[in-house]
Amino acid sequence: MIEIVLALLAFASQQEAEVAQPEPIRERLAPIGDAALLDFVRQPFDPMSDEAAWRRTLGTHHGVPVIVSYTCSDLCPDYTKRIVRYNLLPGPECERAGGISKNIVVPIGIGMGWRRYCIPSVTDPYQR
Repeated sequence: MIEIVLALLAFASQQEAEVAQPEPIRERLAPIGDAALLDFVRQPFDPMSDEAAWRRTLGTHHGVPVIVSYTCSDLCPDYTKRIVRYNLLPGPECERAGGISKNIVVPIGIGMGWRRYCIPSVTDPYQR
């Protein structure tokens, strides 16, 4: 089984990552510090919980809006993945804001694939 997963990840790593796009934010966001951001990221995510209660924004971290993206594909909500990210395109703008442009494995279609996000650097060890 592990061999299959490793083969799928190797195949997915050869594919070009889709780029996560910024989302419109219609609410005013309060500042959030490293500790609160890490507390949220470290909390286990239950994809079977009430979707209406899933947080979509966390605040501004170093002046940049932090949003929460949930990705799912064919077996929702079982395989939903939560990504805490800056509301910026990955790349130079992300790095200037103190983020990391990172490819993360997410559900796509009936399998897995890479999507590139701009994540707060402090959350890097907790987001795979």
